[in-house]
Amino acid sequence: MTTKTGGLALGLAVATVMALAPAAQAQQATELGTFNAWSAYTASDQSGQICFIIGEPTSSEPAGANRDPIKFLIVHRKGMGSKNEVQTQIGYPYNATDAKASAAIDGKSYVMAARDSTAWLASSSDEPAFVQAFKAGSQLVVRGTSQRGTNTVDTYSLSGATAAMNAIDAACQ
Repeated sequence: MTTKTGGLALGLAVATVMALAPAAQAQQATELGTFNAWSAYTASDQSGQICFIIGEPTSSEPAGANRDPIKFLIVHRKGMGSKNEVQTQIGYPYNATDAKASAAIDGKSYVMAARDSTAWLASSSDEPAFVQAFKAGSQLVVRGTSQRGTNTVDTYSLSGATAAMNAIDAACQ
């Protein structure tokens, strides 16, 4: 395990916590560790402890597309009793009528529901199988269509995914 104490990953983590919880109620994220391509964090809000992993794509298509930071997360909300919430921040507003959002692990695709620049698994019943595949897989590919009709493909390495998930599982027991 290697750890980072600053930089883009921490900035994204803090921004993510602020998006997950009301700004007045959220505390700064504490890094649990960086595990190859994935970082694990914990924070809290008015509902209690939040633990999450976050990763950035190793490649994005089309090259040069104007997008905000792109990230993929899996979140546990201990205070709300929820676990394995899968979401992506794709860096642009999705097409409101046909986002074509999906996440595929080693070829097994999961439909995502999109709103604004965020997408979640369309069915929460897919979360356990997704997380199991995520931990065992080697590559995650997220696809979507922007409001302007641009089709994007973001590819993530799953190196370190199991260790990062283990860290948040332990922190949010």
